[in-house]
Amino acid sequence: MSYNKNSRASDIEISSQLTGNTNIDTPQKVNISALKLRIIKKEKKESLKNRTFILTIFIILGTIGYFVSN
Repeated sequence: MSYNKNSRASDIEISSQLTGNTNIDTPQKVNISALKLRIIKKEKKESLKNRTFILTIFIILGTIGYFVSN
C-alpha cells in the first residue's frame, strides 16, 4: 500500500470530457467573519422570535385570567 501524501483534492483535475465544460471555476476563499456575522444575526432573529412567542403566551394567559376572575 502506497500513500501519496502530497496529493490533495484541490490538485485533482477534472476531465473536460466528463463535465462538458472547458473552464471549471474554482471556489473562492471563505470570509470567516462574514459567516460568523450571519450566524449571529440568525441567532438574534431566533431569540427575538422566542421572546415574542413567550410574551404572547403570557399576555394571553393574563387576559384569560383577568376575564375569569371577574
